[in-house]
Amino acid sequence: MWTKLRKTGLLVGVLVVSLVGCATGRYTSLGEAGKDEVERIKENVYRVESRVSVFTSQEQLDRYLRRPCAELTLRAGYDFFHLSQRADVVGLSRRTAMTVTMYKDHTPPGITERYDAREVLVQTSTIR
Repeated sequence: MWTKLRKTGLLVGVLVVSLVGCATGRYTSLGEAGKDEVERIKENVYRVESRVSVFTSQEQLDRYLRRPCAELTLRAGYDFFHLSQRADVVGLSRRTAMTVTMYKDHTPPGITERYDAREVLVQTSTIR
């Protein structure tokens, strides 16, 4: 009897993992705010946290993160943003938080990787 229960439990576990693997995360806009959390730190600095499936690729996750940051940047009246202080936590889901610093017109010297918020929205418009 225990052997049969173990096999059934194993089968259920495999099915659950398979189904979760098919759900690779879906972008949710800040307006829907189910998967994204935003915390204001300073006037032009926010912390954005996003949650996706653990099976979401690093490339997809990076695109997912840039989109809400771009939306937030434009909503706050800025043009460009820089991402820093990334923190990843992987468990039953994948939670990633980034510090987003926003700029108008230009960025200070020393900031090498900045994103144009409008360009990011165009590039990630296919994410749904």
